[in-house]
Amino acid sequence: MGCTRNRSKIWGERSIVAGIVLCLLIPAESWAAFATQFSMTTGEEYNDNIFFSKSREHDFITSFTPTLTLLYAPEGQVAPTLTANFSPSYQIYARHSDLNNFDNASANAGYTYQYSPRLNFNLSDSFRRLGSTRTASSGGVGQFQFVPTSPPPAGGVAAQNLEGLTQGAQTSNYVSLQGSYLYRPDISFSGGVANSFTSFTDAGGTEVSTTIGARGIYNWRQEHNLHAGYTISINNLRNGDNGVVHNFDLGDSYFTNYNIQLTPTLSLAASTGLSLNTSDSGPRVGNNTNITITKLWETAQVNGGLTKGLTPSLGVSGISDTTSLFTNFNWRLTEKLSTYSSVNFSYFDTDDVNFKTFQASLGLQYLFTTWLSSALIYNFNWIDSGAGASSTDLLQKGVVKSNSVFLSITTRFDLWPNTGLARSISPPALTPVLTTPFPIKVPQLSP
Repeated sequence: MGCTRNRSKIWGERSIVAGIVLCLLIPAESWAAFATQFSMTTGEEYNDNIFFSKSREHDFITSFTPTLTLLYAPEGQVAPTLTANFSPSYQIYARHSDLNNFDNASANAGYTYQYSPRLNFNLSDSFRRLGSTRTASSGGVGQFQFVPTSPPPAGGVAAQNLEGLTQGAQTSNYVSLQGSYLYRPDISFSGGVANSFTSFTDAGGTEVSTTIGARGIYNWRQEHNLHAGYTISINNLRNGDNGVVHNFDLGDSYFTNYNIQLTPTLSLAASTGLSLNTSDSGPRVGNNTNITITKLWETAQVNGGLTKGLTPSLGVSGISDTTSLFTNFNWRLTEKLSTYSSVNFSYFDTDDVNFKTFQASLGLQYLFTTWLSSALIYNFNWIDSGAGASSTDLLQKGVVKSNSVFLSITTRFDLWPNTGLARSISPPALTPVLTTPFPIKVPQLSP
């Protein structure tokens, strides 16, 4: 009698083998450009709805999350062009000891390659596994991070946050390849391909989405950068629908040539267009709109905006006409103390079920030394599903909400080329990484 191996274990073994082969192929002199760091986050959380369901179960959860980080920078460069990290998490429940688990894990990697002053490529991959519970210490929420200024794709904010509001264990992976080409100082092109995969371990079924797109950018004036783009999204949905969505957009980014170290800056990125759904179910036509307003100071940032478009509904139903309103505020109060807050409201409109989500988060982070920091985070999650929710096993009809408070302490250790307690730290929350709304800021080429 044959046996069936767990797919996630197979991929895990293949990843380990691939990593070993890669290490053997790298010349010895190249290892000097690598740096590795290990960190351990220990946290205590109170959550009043650990399954995020109408049958509320509260608990205290102790978590341990080790993280291994790899950085690589070519000779002569300070900023790393390759970053990778892996973070499994172990949870201990005070009231539900049968839920103690190693179910939650995440891994992220990114590589930037500058082929020439005109042509650049970026490859990234993000893997995540969620258990049956929905807690801050599971890795989905409660992580202190700086929100970039780039506006997400239509419905992107809602689709990403919905992952932590549906029920049951899930495994997902998102991989993308992007490139940008400078045709001349005032004209550039960008394009890419991305694939997202989600397996619903408890509920059953998978959802796969592949997106291919291209955009042209014209630097009309110093403050105005016009763009036009097209993307096609091919969606193999969990409910059996095969949805193909065509997105067309036109837009302008205003005053993106800012310098955060010099003056306060206000920027605006906006685009609008049309989304066409050629599948047999879901909205046929939708408005595709992105608006992001960003205010920058030397030590703070606030942004807010709206995204709207046709998106998958992460296994709940078919194609959704999704609208999201969001705002984020990040502030470095002192050299060692930082704070952030975020709010997101989204509305999903599908053929079978309409539902609304609301999420709010507030966090403080304090850096004791270069190797020791702590964070205190509060999260509120809310979802309201209509009568159609009875047609899906990922949502419950009516209102479901949860509150959680998460206190954590993180220690960091250098492994290579130095060994010992971390001598330097540059967490995203303390050093904002600024990205322009669209890839239009490029260096001038010599004749």
